[in-house]
Amino acid sequence: MLDRLRHRDYKRAILNRLEGKGEAGAIPEGGSSEILFLRSLFVVMGRLAKLDGRVTEAEIDYASQVMSQLGLDPGKRQRAIDFFYHGKQPGFDVMPLIHELAASIGRSSALARQFLKIQCRLAYSKGCIRLKERLQLREIAEELGFSKAELLSICTEIQVSEDTRIRGRRSGFLSQAYRILQLAPDANDTEIRRAYRRMMSRYHPDKLAANESGDAQRHAQEQFLAVRHAYETISGFRKMVNP
Repeated sequence: MLDRLRHRDYKRAILNRLEGKGEAGAIPEGGSSEILFLRSLFVVMGRLAKLDGRVTEAEIDYASQVMSQLGLDPGKRQRAIDFFYHGKQPGFDVMPLIHELAASIGRSSALARQFLKIQCRLAYSKGCIRLKERLQLREIAEELGFSKAELLSICTEIQVSEDTRIRGRRSGFLSQAYRILQLAPDANDTEIRRAYRRMMSRYHPDKLAANESGDAQRHAQEQFLAVRHAYETISGFRKMVNP
């Protein structure tokens, strides 16, 4: 009875973490339920990451973010990493594990939904969910008690969220690019090219005196590269031709 209560407290605490609530609170020990949840979570992430034959830095970074979100201590974090790499093994069948997990956390439960959202977000970290990943996710979703339509709804929610985040990030890069060229965003193409040529001339290495200090030379080189990158960012956004 005590174990069952402890496991229930663990599941509630994990759900709160995954929903963005109570990050500062300690997560109670979950015993066999904790081991099963972490194993299922990271084994499936490893499986999905490897389905197209390669694991990207974005997928590894996302798995690491989930470990941090769950507040895993170093020992549990290493175990999660081992689970992730175990899931990458060729031909590994995750479905018996998902069947066991569904019995533990409940089919169609809030925690099952969060589990599925994590897997969908991992699959989307490469920019889109590919056919093999979609088929594997559909099988997992069905075992967890979710229909094809519910899975599609979750995937769409994640895609909209990620696209919004990426657009915001690009907007930040673009604003910074205008600042580097000392321009307002409403500057016309001619003004942009003129500012680019002027600042490239100012920071070009050939303009530096031979007796300039090493720090001055490094600063000029950094500025030179920053100006070039800023122009490439703006011209790419505006589809401008080269100056």
